[in-house]
Amino acid sequence: MARLFDLLRPVRVTDRVHASAWAPIVTPNQTSTLPMVVYSEFFAGEIAEVTRFGALQIPAFKRARDLLTATIAGTSLKQYREGEDVTPDWLTNSASGVSPYHRMLAIVDDLLFYDWSLLAVQRDGSGQIIDALRVPFEQWAVDDLTGKITVQDRPASAEEVILIPGNGSGGVLQTGAQTIKGYRAMERAWVGRVQNPIPLVELHQTTDDPLTDGTVDDEDDEIARLTSDWAAARMSPTGAVGYTPHNVELRVHGDVKHELFVEGRNASVLDIARLFGIPGSLLDGSMATATLTYSTTEGKRSEFDMYTTPLYLDPIEARLSLDDVAPAGEVIRFDRSARASVAAPALREPLND
Repeated sequence: MARLFDLLRPVRVTDRVHASAWAPIVTPNQTSTLPMVVYSEFFAGEIAEVTRFGALQIPAFKRARDLLTATIAGTSLKQYREGEDVTPDWLTNSASGVSPYHRMLAIVDDLLFYDWSLLAVQRDGSGQIIDALRVPFEQWAVDDLTGKITVQDRPASAEEVILIPGNGSGGVLQTGAQTIKGYRAMERAWVGRVQNPIPLVELHQTTDDPLTDGTVDDEDDEIARLTSDWAAARMSPTGAVGYTPHNVELRVHGDVKHELFVEGRNASVLDIARLFGIPGSLLDGSMATATLTYSTTEGKRSEFDMYTTPLYLDPIEARLSLDDVAPAGEVIRFDRSARASVAAPALREPLND
C-alpha cells in the first residue's frame, strides 16, 4: 500500500512543473469544496453560509489574512539543541514540489480560518522526518469518538501525520460569523444605493392629461423628449435658467448624497482587526480618538510583532517541538531576529538658531 505522503504528493521530483501549496486535488479557493462552517436560519442567498471564499471577498479580511500569512511564512524555521543550530533539511527544502514558504503559508491560513492544520510527513528508517506536506483542510477529518485521523477517507497513522492546533479561538470563520455576514449585508446595501441613486431633479406633471410614453407610437414619446431636452438645457452655458410648461412642475430634491455606510464599514474593519488580533491602523481602520493618538509606522510594527504574530507563531513552535517531530532535547523555533524592532532614536531638545 502506498504511503500517505506519496498519495498526497502533487508532483514527483522529476516533474518540471511546480505545485501549489493547496494541491493536489482540491483547494480551499474552490467554492464547491468549501466546508460550510456556519449556517444561518435568518439569511439566504450569498450570505446563507460563512466560508473562506466569502470572507476573503471582504477587503479588510483579505488584508488581515495576507499580512499574517506572508509575515509568518517569510520567517524561517530553525531547530536547536542546547542553543546550537541543527536545522534539518525538511524545514528549509522539500522534494514534494511545494516550497517550505508555501507550506507554511497554507498552515497559517488553516489556523486563521479553522484553528487546525494537518501535515503529512515522510520519515526515514530511523523515524526522523525528511519531508512534509500540508494536507488541504477539506481532505481530512478527526473522529469525534476515537480521535483517529482520516485523510481522503483513509486512516492515517500517528507516524504519517502531524496535527497542529491553533490558539484555541476556533478560527475566524466561527468566531467572526456575525461580523462577516453583517459586513456582506452592509456591502450589498451601499452598492444598491450607488446603483439606484435618488433623482436630484423631478419633472412632475400637474394635470390629468397624460404625456405620451412611446408605448403606442415609438416616435411619439413626450416624456423622453421632455427629460432629454431638460438635461441638455441644463448642461448648456445658460443652464442656470430653465422653463417648464404649465402642466409640468420642477421639483428639486436637493444634493442627495449616497449613503455609503462609511461609519458602519469602518466599525466593521475594526471588528475584523480584533478578530485577527491585528492593530486596526494596519487595516486602515480609524478609532474615534485617532486624532488624539500619535503613532508611528515603527510603533505599529512593534505592536504587530509583540501581540499579533505570537498568536500563531507560538502554537506552531510548540507543536513542532514535541518529540514526534524534533528529537528529545531539541526545539523548533521561528527565527524572529529579522523582525526585531529597531530602537527609535532618543529625543533631544530642539537647537536654537
